[in-house]
Amino acid sequence: MRHHRALFRMPATALALLATTAQAAPAPACINPVEMRGLIGYFLPEVIGEVTNNCAAHLPADSYLRTGLPQLGTQLAEAKTRNWPVAKAAFLKMSRGTADEKRFVNLSDKALRPVVDAAMSEKLRIPINPSACADVNDVTEALAPLDANQMVNLLATIFTTVARKDSKMRSCPRETQ
Repeated sequence: MRHHRALFRMPATALALLATTAQAAPAPACINPVEMRGLIGYFLPEVIGEVTNNCAAHLPADSYLRTGLPQLGTQLAEAKTRNWPVAKAAFLKMSRGTADEKRFVNLSDKALRPVVDAAMSEKLRIPINPSACADVNDVTEALAPLDANQMVNLLATIFTTVARKDSKMRSCPRETQ
């Protein structure tokens, strides 16, 4: 079960880079459901790529993780550019009050996006124990009937719900959405 949590923690860990060294500031900003969908939609292709890279060698050639999951990753990657403006806004919101806030705010999209992508690439390097790959395959295969948009919505809803009290990627309380 511990290894299953790693799969669902990947986007949360990815978003943890948003909470760099905090300085004295007002209450931290919260991510609303639309912003959470943008973040998940933007970063999920990398998560899928990392899971596939970590587990492919440990699963049969006909496993869903090797045959179907890469197709979902491709569909999500096609929407990544559309998700960037919302993901960027959420990223900037979450960087408020951090040491990097001014640096991020002043960067153009052309300059900011590679910085975010590089940081995310580093944060997404979460090892999955090879013995958990079959379970990861089963979970992803159970979610296979969902299309890319439905997958993003499901994960965003889960993260919006569980991150309300998270100090690193706090989602907005339900009453303020």
